[in-house]
Amino acid sequence: MIKEKRSWSKTHSQMIARKKVDWSIFSNGSHIPIEFHEDFEEANHGTHVNRGEKYNIKLILDDEVYDAQLTNVDRKGVSVDSLQIRYDNNAKLKQILLTTFNKSYEYIRERRIENEKQQVHVPLDQAEYIEFYKTENPFVFTIKLDPFKRISNNAFWWVNQGKTHIQERSGSYLWAPQRAKNGSPLAHHTDLLKAKKGDIVFVYSNMHIRCVGIVNKEAEQHAKPKEIQTDEWQVDGNQLKVNYFDLNKPIPKIEIPESWRIEEKGPFDKHGDIKQGYFYSVSKSFASQLYSMFGEGFPMEIKNAFLHKDSIVEKGISDINGMNVTNHIHSYIQSKGFYYKKEEVINLFLSLKTKPFVILSGISGTGKTKMVQWFAESLGATERNGQFTLIPVRPDWSDGSDLLGYVDIKGDFKKGLLTSVLERAMDDPTKPFFVLLDEMNLARVEYYFSDLLSVMESRQRENGEIITTPVLPFEVDGRDIILPSNVYIIGTVNMDETTHPFSKKVLDRANTIEFNRVQLDHFAFLEDLKEQEPLSIENQSLAGDFLHLKDAYRNNMALIKKVTEVLVDINKQLEGIGAQVGYRVRDEICFYVIYSEKDNLLTFKEAIDQSILQKILPRISGSDERVWDTLKGLYVICTNQVYDTDILPEFDKAKYPKSAQKIVDMIRRYQLDGFTSFWIGS
Repeated sequence: MIKEKRSWSKTHSQMIARKKVDWSIFSNGSHIPIEFHEDFEEANHGTHVNRGEKYNIKLILDDEVYDAQLTNVDRKGVSVDSLQIRYDNNAKLKQILLTTFNKSYEYIRERRIENEKQQVHVPLDQAEYIEFYKTENPFVFTIKLDPFKRISNNAFWWVNQGKTHIQERSGSYLWAPQRAKNGSPLAHHTDLLKAKKGDIVFVYSNMHIRCVGIVNKEAEQHAKPKEIQTDEWQVDGNQLKVNYFDLNKPIPKIEIPESWRIEEKGPFDKHGDIKQGYFYSVSKSFASQLYSMFGEGFPMEIKNAFLHKDSIVEKGISDINGMNVTNHIHSYIQSKGFYYKKEEVINLFLSLKTKPFVILSGISGTGKTKMVQWFAESLGATERNGQFTLIPVRPDWSDGSDLLGYVDIKGDFKKGLLTSVLERAMDDPTKPFFVLLDEMNLARVEYYFSDLLSVMESRQRENGEIITTPVLPFEVDGRDIILPSNVYIIGTVNMDETTHPFSKKVLDRANTIEFNRVQLDHFAFLEDLKEQEPLSIENQSLAGDFLHLKDAYRNNMALIKKVTEVLVDINKQLEGIGAQVGYRVRDEICFYVIYSEKDNLLTFKEAIDQSILQKILPRISGSDERVWDTLKGLYVICTNQVYDTDILPEFDKAKYPKSAQKIVDMIRRYQLDGFTSFWIGS
């Protein structure tokens, strides 16, 4: 049975233990929980390291030997053993660990910057491990490094096979009836129809995962196979063709951590036990955890199907996944001496991919304009090559002529700054073009930007390309000027007495990202900076895949339904102030979450948290008591707690912490002024 304690575990008897990578791994070693002392004692041929004793040990990695120590620290006032593996002075080993576990290092480092005293835990579905194995000699251990492996973008499934396991395994199929005996279809039967070629199926039978299958043909109507000798089901059914691969060693259910099973649900009930059903979807994160723990016992065909092969980030590559792109953008911005958290870069990337119109709000001086400039430049878009254009908005703009152009008194058309960008983008459709509308709300956005807002909603696919109705028709400039899919418009806004608020028409069409975080005394990101070269990407690496929900629904049905369940609960709270989420907002939140899931950029909860913060909360403002009630209702959704003015919120325990914190700010403002708004300065 698996043994677990905090960041340590033991998955099979040949292993001494495995340690989930945390910050201590990069600095000095690790404390060993008392539950694992016996495992190290056994590996050392029964030698117990007494308190205050220290033994030199050898760590063997890929035939290289590294010196370390196994020490039992004698701590004053502590009566229990404190066993530790230490390699404080072994710079070579620490560098190898840093290079191999760079993903964990970056994840932890970014979050430690915010609060150095807070312990940071890498999520299980992104975890990396160092494993210890005994050798013939005491105090000599073989170590294996298990870095993060990106899992295939195919879907994952779980099938419970009882008495039909042998028949289905022999026939290379899964079969389920279309309807139960009472005539009703059951989801755990009909979900066979959702599986696609290349999807991976965990085959569970007699208390073990015994095989892993790869779907090789999508489900079709098929009568009950004659070898299935039972009258429990109707004859009409669906058959899914699957290639089965036996595991080197079946995985007992009890060795899958109970917490994973309870969290996953799907084929498991609330206690983590197997449900009485047939075919269930399981999440990518659950599949990743299973692979991390048991993948060594998977046959090579399954390993190859499981692992997603990342593109190599290098200048000039045309199609790079989101993880590589955002890693590059973040490193590039840091190399310029600016500090933004990785999740802020990811959020801007996902927001632009969801819809190429984003609003950056916040107090003056937080680097909104620079963020956009460095973001664009990191992807090869500069003012010099015409792919980045900064347009300062003037307070006297009252229509679209300053952006798009106008016909002068002589009848000649004078192009606006945006028109020139649109033409260049139309003539070079493979490259991204960025437009920064600086201080966008110095004038009323609805006045000067209304034509663009309408055109954004006219996007449609024609012959494989995304087109819009013309921004300027043929008669004006001698060609139809559209809003091409490779143009990304970002507006920066400040909220004070000199600016204008946004209408719901604008907010519905954009993600509103708030930049108010200021940390003046943080200098760590300025150290040891290595200059980064821009990455010249093609537009397809940034462009979204979907225009309408139906484009995404078939391959992301479960995820879309999961997002919609959250939005239905939110809408119940918004009804009181007439601010319910419509179809457009629903679709764009679904796209945001799908893109995040596809490239494993944010967890589901993190993506929903950002979406509530950016698409829901900016719509709420007013002095009516119903606004107060709405905010309290949303607080319950975000925290699973009722708002209490006398209790300080624990945001780190909230389901959606960023949204919860903003809601509390808005509630407190209402209590103080009798009016509240998302916008700080309004």
